[in-house]
Amino acid sequence: MNKKVYKACIRLVPRQSVTLGGWSGNKPEPALEKKLCAILSRQRVRGGVLALTDGETISAAAFGTVRRDGSLPARPDVFFRAASVSKFVTACAVMPLCGQGKISLSEDIGRYLGFPVRNPAAPDVPVTLRMLLSHTSSIIDGGAYLAHLGSPLPLSRLLREDCFAPYAPGARWDYSNLAAGMIGCVLEGALGQPFDRIMRETVFDPLSVPASFLPGAVQGTLSDAWRLFPPSRHANFDAQARRQAGPAERGIDLENDYLMAHGSLCVRAGDLLRIGQETVRSGFFPMMREKQASFGARDRHLSEGLGTFLYQRPDMASPLYGHQGLAYGAVHGLFLNGRGEGFTLLTSAASEERAGVMTALNIALCDTLFTDGRCRPW
Repeated sequence: MNKKVYKACIRLVPRQSVTLGGWSGNKPEPALEKKLCAILSRQRVRGGVLALTDGETISAAAFGTVRRDGSLPARPDVFFRAASVSKFVTACAVMPLCGQGKISLSEDIGRYLGFPVRNPAAPDVPVTLRMLLSHTSSIIDGGAYLAHLGSPLPLSRLLREDCFAPYAPGARWDYSNLAAGMIGCVLEGALGQPFDRIMRETVFDPLSVPASFLPGAVQGTLSDAWRLFPPSRHANFDAQARRQAGPAERGIDLENDYLMAHGSLCVRAGDLLRIGQETVRSGFFPMMREKQASFGARDRHLSEGLGTFLYQRPDMASPLYGHQGLAYGAVHGLFLNGRGEGFTLLTSAASEERAGVMTALNIALCDTLFTDGRCRPW
C-alpha cells in the first residue's frame, strides 16, 4: 500500500490510552514513562511488552492485550513471534559457530546444502553465508516463494524459479526473507542438527532463555498478532492455532527448513533484550556491526551488517544496532548502542506507518530513549 495512503488511513484508527504498569525491575523516570506511553498511544499499539536496559539491569512492563478478542491482558512473561528481529538472533548463533570453525562465512553454501546454489546471471560466482547474512546474495523473494509460503516448495526446486536477481552475488544489497531463511538450512547441513536445537544450544541455553523457533515448543502464553489497517476481524497470526498445528520438535530437512530463521523466533521481550545485550558485549559483535551494504534510497539512515541493522540519523551521536520486525500487523524493535543500553518492544498490533524502512514507532522510541547516544531510563 502507498505510504501516504496508509498514513492517512491509520489516523482514522482510534487511539487507546496506554499505561505501563508493573515494571519487573527499575521504573523509568516519570517524565520518560509519560513520553513512552504517549508514543505507544499515538502509534495505536494495542498491546505488548516494552523492556529497557541501562546496560546493567533490565526492566519490562506490559500493556494492552495480546488476543484479538481482547480476552487476555499482556504480561512481561508473554512470548511473541519476533518476525525479522529473528534475523539478528540467528546471526548471534552463526558468529560464534564461525569462530569455532564449525562453519565458514566465505564457503560456498552448496557445500553445506548438498546441492548447488548458483545465480544463472553469474553461474561461476558462489553464494556464501556472509552474503545471506548481509542480503547481498542476489537471492530475492520472488513470486514462487511468496505464492508457496503456505505450502513451501523444496528449496532446490524453488531456487530454479524466479528467486535470483539479474546481477551477480555480492554486487548489490536486496533485502530477502528467503535468503535469511536459508541460513537455517545451511546451519543444519554444516552441523548435522535441527536448526532449533542449534539455536537452543548456541544461544538460548547458555543464557537460560526459554525461546524457540517452533511455536509448538513454547511453554507459556504466545501472543496473537493482527492488522489495524486494513482492519481484520480475526487474528492474522492466531497463536493458539499455530501452536496446535506446529511440532514441538523438528528433525533436519535441508529442503524445507527455510521458513524459520528469518522470522519465526518466539521469545519474551526481556529475554530478547538480554540476548541483544550479551551479543553487543561479545567478542564477535564487531564483525556483526561492520557495514556490509547501505539501504540506499529505501532508507538513508540504515545500513546492513551481518544480520544486523545499523541505524544512525544525522543528529545521533553514534549508531544503534539491532533489528526491526513487522509481520501480521505486529511491529517489533530491538535497538542498543555500543554500551549495551537500549530497548526491546514486542507488540500484538500497531501502526505500520514507515519513514523509509523504519517504522514511525521505532523511530520515536529511538529518538526518545537515546539522548547524546546514551540510554539511561532511570
